[in-house]
Amino acid sequence: MPNPAAKRAFVFGLLAAVVLLAVVELRLRQIGFRPTVQDSKELWAAQRGKAALLGKQALILVGDSRMQLGMDLDVLAAETGLTPVQLAIDGSEFLPVLADMAQDPAITGKLLVSGDVWKLAADRPHDRAEEWVAFYHRKYKDLVSAKLETLLKSQVQQQLALYGGGIPPQVLFTRLTSPGMVRPFYLTTYADRERDADYELVQQPAFYINRVLRSLGQPLDMAGIDSREKFEQAVGEKLRQSAAVQFSADQFAYTNSLGRQIQNKGAQLAFINFPSTVLVRAIEEYRYPRATGWDVFAANSPALAVNCWDYPEFGFELPDGAHLDRRDKAEFTRRLVAKLKAAGFFD
Repeated sequence: MPNPAAKRAFVFGLLAAVVLLAVVELRLRQIGFRPTVQDSKELWAAQRGKAALLGKQALILVGDSRMQLGMDLDVLAAETGLTPVQLAIDGSEFLPVLADMAQDPAITGKLLVSGDVWKLAADRPHDRAEEWVAFYHRKYKDLVSAKLETLLKSQVQQQLALYGGGIPPQVLFTRLTSPGMVRPFYLTTYADRERDADYELVQQPAFYINRVLRSLGQPLDMAGIDSREKFEQAVGEKLRQSAAVQFSADQFAYTNSLGRQIQNKGAQLAFINFPSTVLVRAIEEYRYPRATGWDVFAANSPALAVNCWDYPEFGFELPDGAHLDRRDKAEFTRRLVAKLKAAGFFD
């Protein structure tokens, strides 16, 4: 039996640890850090299982970061009466997820797919979307322990900025003592995989420039570029060194076959080309001309195809040219649902 002194020491140590953690948590929140859930294949698998259980009540979101950052799940639920399920994967291909939806007889609800035209063509590169789908089927779907662990972990992360933020110990002290030198991360993820982007927390114009360069995908010498006009000119000159991509209907045959499989189960499917602005849109319009890209896909798709570029109500300001700020996504979601309702998608 432990002696009373040892018991007191243990209790004192435990209380000291709790107080220290509470102080750190409060300080992090004071300087702007928010709890956020770490997105992972386990968290995705939890939502994938939910999509199967919901059946026709599910409104399943498939795509990449534009879908994950652009859709407000509470608004979707309120406006449609359905239960949204977020299966978009940041920085990823989505055809493996769409194929998984097509092959599962339990998926009978409605699906919204963010349809960047170059990602709708067949022969896309392999990436983590395939890994996450395989993980769900092989290591998650039938294991109660994995589901329980994911649930508990995500709920704790959603409550604690210290844990959910994934802050490395070596930088924690710097963040606590020098709040002006370290900005809170601009992304916040929730347990249902909804994600907010707060672009007031990023450094502009550097963030926008980096997004443009990623979209360009070609090296650009920034020496001597000291104004917006020079940057736009340099991007335009570099872009014109490459040829535009011409798509044929055959390149969308695989995606269209998945769409038919989904519809044959009684489910409904809509492809959404999310908005883009300024140089990001200029790059997309040059590289993937509408007449030989999206229009070819839409003309041959068995599903509804909505291009946000066609409607002025989707003309939101996108801080990085590609993604919605958290302050705009609720209104964007309402307008998108209204457009889909007008097209009969929710009938």
